[in-house]
Amino acid sequence: MKPTLQCRTYSVACARPARRHFSNKALAGRRLTAAKIVVDLDPTHRVLRITVMTALTDEAAKAIYQAVARVASQGGPYAAITDLSRVVDFPISADTIRTLAATASPIPLAGRTSVIVARQPALFGLARMFEMHRESMGRETKVVHSMGEAYDLLKVTSKDFTERLFPVDVAA
Repeated sequence: MKPTLQCRTYSVACARPARRHFSNKALAGRRLTAAKIVVDLDPTHRVLRITVMTALTDEAAKAIYQAVARVASQGGPYAAITDLSRVVDFPISADTIRTLAATASPIPLAGRTSVIVARQPALFGLARMFEMHRESMGRETKVVHSMGEAYDLLKVTSKDFTERLFPVDVAA
């Protein structure tokens, strides 16, 4: 095999094909639509449920963080459930996970728990990496395999989420 990629680490040619980065250019710079993210509120227990229904790319993760921050800035503090169980593709980089974990939470938690639901083993591992970075900074995040576990941790039920915060339906 011919060298096809210049290795930046050692400044020598590598005998491996160039990696193709997945880039969802259609999503970059756009607002997330109803088909990609839904935010519901349990007003009694003050819990946000964020359901992600798009590929979890670097760009999408940053856009989700920003969208949730805009929605959550309307009140709080909240506990949170981030449901990644509908995510089927997750070409997100470890650097992005570390960067997001190091930033302030988009949700005003004020000591309340944030729970991430990730069913797929590889996505669960990435969520655990996020959790460990958060915990090293003293922020409580839990990663679980099912929504049932998340509801049990926060002592809520799916029926408690009665308010849709995002997207907002504007029906006449």
